[in-house]
Amino acid sequence: IILQNRQRSSSTKNVIGVSPEPYLDLISNPFNKRQWNYLSFGPSYIRLNQSAIRPKCQQETEIKNQHKDIYSKVENHLTGHPHRIPRNNIIFKQYSDHLLAYLNQIYFSPLSYKDQLISREQAQILGSIRRIIINMNLIIRVTDKGNNFYIGSANEFEKKAQTFFFDTNAFVELSSNPFNEIFDKVVQLLGALHQKGLIRKWQYEQMMPDRTKCELAHLYFNPKTHKDGIPVRP
Repeated sequence: IILQNRQRSSSTKNVIGVSPEPYLDLISNPFNKRQWNYLSFGPSYIRLNQSAIRPKCQQETEIKNQHKDIYSKVENHLTGHPHRIPRNNIIFKQYSDHLLAYLNQIYFSPLSYKDQLISREQAQILGSIRRIIINMNLIIRVTDKGNNFYIGSANEFEKKAQTFFFDTNAFVELSSNPFNEIFDKVVQLLGALHQKGLIRKWQYEQMMPDRTKCELAHLYFNPKTHKDGIPVRP
């Protein structure tokens, strides 16, 4: 047994982790070991059972939103070319009921005690990371050519963005917000298409934007940690 343990311990020294550590552009590391290990999972990591530890009202809202999103996509696909199934077909009601039952089962199935502990621990770690980011005015971004995070000062990152604007002249800052003008043009165009019979009523309703949920595209930058000075890329 002693020999086996020695062999096992010696072999583990040759194991190299594949999780990409974050690129820390700070003088000192403000994160503890658990927080740093969590960040090392990278941007593609999905936290376990996120919805299971939320309040029931939030879970019900999420179920409602997911059901509406999935059902509308399936319905639009099956009623269009080449299927052209009538919307009043009973199959849609059956599918809606089955989908809702499935989502309820997935969301409200009880977790094992171990999974509950892991979910709550990860939620606490993530919350503590967010507080550090906010309190220290840090910024976290995905690196340009790597599957890891960049963590640095928000003020310094803003300077990098300003340097990019100055060096490239690729973007122009608008003097006014064009959101309302763009929104009104979209609404007018959809109305004209519907009146001329070029789109159906359900298509008109599906494409009609909600002013309270719309916003203009955001310009953000990914840091090039593989280059000197860590410039940014839009």
